[in-house]
Amino acid sequence: MPSIIERVADAEAQALSMKKDAERQAREMGAEAQKAAAAQVAAAQEAGRSLVAQAIAAAEEEGAHIAQEICGEQAAKAQAASQKARDSLPKAVTYILERVKA
Repeated sequence: MPSIIERVADAEAQALSMKKDAERQAREMGAEAQKAAAAQVAAAQEAGRSLVAQAIAAAEEEGAHIAQEICGEQAAKAQAASQKARDSLPKAVTYILERVKA
């Protein structure tokens, strides 16, 4: 039959072994948690890049539509000014001819 000292030594050895196992498991769990966190960060970054790309594309499309509207408005204004000038041309010619004759 083992003596009390031997049983205490065995218990201490088992306790030390259990402590080492627990430390190893804690390290492994920590490493796994870090890997999982890194994967989540990478996924979030990719999702963020995707959202930014979508926002840029939407902004570019909206900008193109706004530019087309502005160009259309300015073209209409230019056309109206040109027509007004054409309509005033005979009057201007008459005025100039009257001044030249006088």
